[in-house]
Amino acid sequence: MHVHSMERFGTNPLSQSSTSCLSEDSQDGNILMPGVNSLEEKKLKRRQKNRAAAQRSRQKHTEKADELHQQHEKLEQDNTALKKEIETLKEELKYWTQMLKNHESTCPDMLTPSLPTQTPILHWLAEELNQGIQ
Repeated sequence: MHVHSMERFGTNPLSQSSTSCLSEDSQDGNILMPGVNSLEEKKLKRRQKNRAAAQRSRQKHTEKADELHQQHEKLEQDNTALKKEIETLKEELKYWTQMLKNHESTCPDMLTPSLPTQTPILHWLAEELNQGIQ
């Protein structure tokens, strides 16, 4: 232990009575020796403030990392749910496309001259939906 740090705690082996010449710093309650260099006190206070600031900064970064991890987990869950929904919609599209094909051959409305563009539009729509989902 350095002499200066021993002086702060009143255990300087060089002093005759270590408790008789001690005073208490009124701002932070630290025990100081009279005549100790105020520059050293300032350095100590600056170090203490720096340690506290560094600790706050580390805590802030940890909290931010935790928050990002939670966001990542939520997005993964959302992504999984959306992939399942896509698969369900693909199956539904497949089902309705097959139903349309089955119905086209039996439905007289789809074969009438008054609706010549209806069948190609339905095919186009089914193809576009199928391509858009892939």
